[in-house]
Amino acid sequence: MALASLLNPKCSIKLSVFIIPHISSSLFSSLCRDREHPHFSPPQQTPPIPKKVPFTVSAHGRTWQDPYHWMSNTNDPDLSHYLTQENSYAEAFMADTQHLQRTLFSEMKGRMPTSISTPPERWGPWLYYQYIPEGKEYPVLCRRLDTEKSGWLNTFLHYARGGFGREEPLLDWNKIAEQYGYVHVGTCRISPDHNFLAYTLDITGSERFMLQIKDLRSGCVVSNIEVDGVVSLAWAQDGNTLFYTIADDNQRPYRVLCTKLGCPKMDDVPVFTESDSSFCVDITSTKDGLCN
Repeated sequence: MALASLLNPKCSIKLSVFIIPHISSSLFSSLCRDREHPHFSPPQQTPPIPKKVPFTVSAHGRTWQDPYHWMSNTNDPDLSHYLTQENSYAEAFMADTQHLQRTLFSEMKGRMPTSISTPPERWGPWLYYQYIPEGKEYPVLCRRLDTEKSGWLNTFLHYARGGFGREEPLLDWNKIAEQYGYVHVGTCRISPDHNFLAYTLDITGSERFMLQIKDLRSGCVVSNIEVDGVVSLAWAQDGNTLFYTIADDNQRPYRVLCTKLGCPKMDDVPVFTESDSSFCVDITSTKDGLCN
């Protein structure tokens, strides 16, 4: 029969037609039969339908209608109400998969290391690094004294303060997230004298960052720059002057400002403004401490 199947195409075809439906139906039945979990049933509530508002868009020689343009206004109460309905419907739609979601999450989480850390970066007498604590979602920025590079005086002073060999947490994203409910840290910059940390925060999810400066000696935030849309940061060599760029309404970094710590009133001085919308502005510090 095997030889006949190989030599006779008709016999081979008939045999294949007989076997494949038998295997396919058996496999299909076994895959579809699940006694432990009931078949999926859609939620009773109907999916929310957003309203349509007439709006005409004209660009590049073309004109079209965008009835959902009203959603670009994030302050519209109708948008907030619609998103609440969408979230409610999504939760109802996925209600039958809660057990599966927890199982998949536990399995994927079990494959990850309990603590993730970056290699330490040596800068001056310090080693800077980040790590994600076990059970946490966000990283922690830390440093510790590099005894081989710090010299005997810095090592002695650090030992006298009780910090010899001790890890110093500089910025804990998790605590900020607990305070605001959400956090996205954009940029972090240590001052050249290692006394201050400037960083940008987005606590609304709008991708518009505010600027904070923390005194690493006291652990206190010494200034909140009341400006929206900070993008890049760079310290001057004196350790008290900070340059930063801000973005316009289209998220284009276009202006460089300067602020100085220790002044009675922190008046931010404009340094440069790019009026051409086809260009962006960025500012960084070189390794020799110069800004460009």
